[in-house]
Amino acid sequence: MGSIDNRKHIIVHAIPVAWGHNKPLCAFVVNVLEAQPNAIVTYLTSSDAYGKLVAEFGRLDPARYAALEPRLHIIDIAGPSVETFEPINAFEPSFEALYSSSSITCLSSKRTISGLPAPTLAIIDPFAGYAFEFIRKIAGQTFTIFAWWTSNAGALLRLLGPAHLGGVVEPSLETVGGRMATKKRIFAKEKIKWHDCIGTVVNVAGLKPSYDYEWFPQKSAMTDLAAVAEKLGSIYIREADGVVCVSTNAYEPEAAAAAKEWFVSMGKAWYTVGPLSIFAPSVKSSKPAAPVSETDIRVKAFLDRIEEEFGDKSLLYISFGTVWWPEEDDRVWAVIDGLLEKRQPFLFSHPSPFVRLPNEVKEKIAASGIAMELSWSPQEMILTHPVTGWFLTHGGWNSVQEAFAFRVPMIFWPFHADQPYNAMRLMTLKAGFELIEVRTGTIGARIPYDCEQLPAFTPNSAKAEVMSLIGKLNGKEGVEVRQNFETVAEGVCKAWENPSGESRLNTKAMLDQYL
Repeated sequence: MGSIDNRKHIIVHAIPVAWGHNKPLCAFVVNVLEAQPNAIVTYLTSSDAYGKLVAEFGRLDPARYAALEPRLHIIDIAGPSVETFEPINAFEPSFEALYSSSSITCLSSKRTISGLPAPTLAIIDPFAGYAFEFIRKIAGQTFTIFAWWTSNAGALLRLLGPAHLGGVVEPSLETVGGRMATKKRIFAKEKIKWHDCIGTVVNVAGLKPSYDYEWFPQKSAMTDLAAVAEKLGSIYIREADGVVCVSTNAYEPEAAAAAKEWFVSMGKAWYTVGPLSIFAPSVKSSKPAAPVSETDIRVKAFLDRIEEEFGDKSLLYISFGTVWWPEEDDRVWAVIDGLLEKRQPFLFSHPSPFVRLPNEVKEKIAASGIAMELSWSPQEMILTHPVTGWFLTHGGWNSVQEAFAFRVPMIFWPFHADQPYNAMRLMTLKAGFELIEVRTGTIGARIPYDCEQLPAFTPNSAKAEVMSLIGKLNGKEGVEVRQNFETVAEGVCKAWENPSGESRLNTKAMLDQYL
């Protein structure tokens, strides 16, 4: 009589082109494997993301990684050139093979995996609708799928929630028929309507009131793509059996409670499991990681010099992430001029493919003696260095989580998606600043809800605003914001750091229930 196979198999998948969806999923997978010794995780992806995933898991301590590696399978099922939100048709035969315990081969490593037990749980990006459809087709409606929400509860309420919770989703998507009709339109590549932004007052739990147009503070060429993304997310967040949300009550108790109540009312599970990062020490290190590349060496030398000349927490770090960039970028050059005039040290990272940095700006920065610009920078090295005092950011959730981990308070320059929510939330808590004069476009450049007069919204007014802000950072208001931010960060990070932390307990509860 053969032995009973008590291994539990989980499938995870996030859209490969969105590294911000995949990076926290890596950390969550590590937590799952460590919490559940009999769990196996198969991570389905494309070759574009495969190398990044291998490298991200490889950042673990070698002994820790060696203990997990036999139960972690990263499988490139799609090969290169996967388009955003386009179905990965290879997901269907790949999942079918895994569901029947057949062999599957990684296209990147050429390694074949076989002998795995059939999966019993899938954690899937709600923007990867094709994965939901293929799993349901093969495994049926009773197979458990959780939606992987790689941001926070408040952003989910606004972007994918119903109107009574401050969301933008039309009532038809609350019905099976309405979702099916919208799926057909998306699959047929019909144009999806974008938001009207007519000045309706928005109320999301945990925020002050705002106008609908304040959720789109930058002119953007990505509206068509964003419209499709929101519809996909809205559909599959409702068709999942529950949500794994990368947030914590310590950050947004009101929004988290509202979201959980909404999902429970639909008979669905809700688990907050944030913050998530494979490498996220709880406090800033006095000894940052040793440099490993020429860029690292240059950056460390610059940071050390600025610290010697200006002291701890004197540097402003600027980065809008790997994709986002202001379409009207004259505001960026104006802000840089303001920083240089105030002799405010800064490091400007601009990895977005949309950046066209003028030579005169590069020359100003190089000649200043107090600033550095790079097309890519070692963000964790910068945020952990004692000289880094403030982080000027678009406010994407991954950047916010890193700021929490390293205790670097933020100045927000949001664009879209979850970014306006994060700016509004930290401003509500008086734990951050936001630049208003940098807003652009016929939608973004309108009077905010809590302003008595219309800002100028010009490069000159943006320059004046940032110069005024530098004074606040170094004064009483800056001290208060920093203290408030550190209080929020302490609470957020305890969700994993404490043995009885919220996210640690939620992950265990989910695994106990579904594995």
